[in-house]
Amino acid sequence: MIIKLLFYALLLIWPSVLLSSSKIDKYNFSIQFSNLSIAKISATVNKNENKIFYSIISSSDGSLKSFYKFSSTIKGQSKRIRDKLFPSIYETFSSYKGKTRKSYVEWDNSNNVLKFQNTPKLDLKKVNKIPQNTIFNVIDPFTALINTINNLQLNNSCINKFSVFDGRRRYDLEMIELSRSFLKKDRPKTYEGNVIVCGLRFYPIGGHYLDSKWKPENDKFSDIKLYFGFLNKKVFPVRMEINRWFGSIITRIIFT
Repeated sequence: MIIKLLFYALLLIWPSVLLSSSKIDKYNFSIQFSNLSIAKISATVNKNENKIFYSIISSSDGSLKSFYKFSSTIKGQSKRIRDKLFPSIYETFSSYKGKTRKSYVEWDNSNNVLKFQNTPKLDLKKVNKIPQNTIFNVIDPFTALINTINNLQLNNSCINKFSVFDGRRRYDLEMIELSRSFLKKDRPKTYEGNVIVCGLRFYPIGGHYLDSKWKPENDKFSDIKLYFGFLNKKVFPVRMEINRWFGSIITRIIFT
């Protein structure tokens, strides 16, 4: 369960790498459960006028490393057409309990044709089959959240819906605004200031575990909160809270 929740935390916080206007940006993040550090993330983004190249490396941290060791690398490309970002390539590599998994997805935006490959292939004895007719007009998680930031920047709203595909999972993502408030700094080198708090819900379509105890129909938007802050006339994610029966997992951007 913790690993799955960390996966969602990682994919939702990545877009904060667009905070700076420089061509190459590097950022660090911390994920905590209770007061314990359980994961760390480093992200690098290379930008030009019409393309974004990104690389995100994450791994277990603190006491979690001794019994829940994992690592993950994501590389991808997105391209800008007018005021909107579209996916080009989304590639993942992960290692957990001595097992590795690779996924590669490539988009042809001219005719919306996807090429994708998973190693190993999805085990349909363990996960739900992804209906072939649902893999159209989909985007990767990174591009979905970048377009959310753009919507906040241009329209002051986080209300949005996305059809998401990362090679192994197909789900819909919906976001609404919960509140606007002032976030106080609760750790050194973290953000303090005005925020827009947005709630998220996931609607699984395929690729999710058959024996999962997760009941998405019981989720509330307030179970996953994403906090967007403001700095130098830019909007970016500064914090995320995932609330479950066993406690809260909190992701924070770390300024260095």
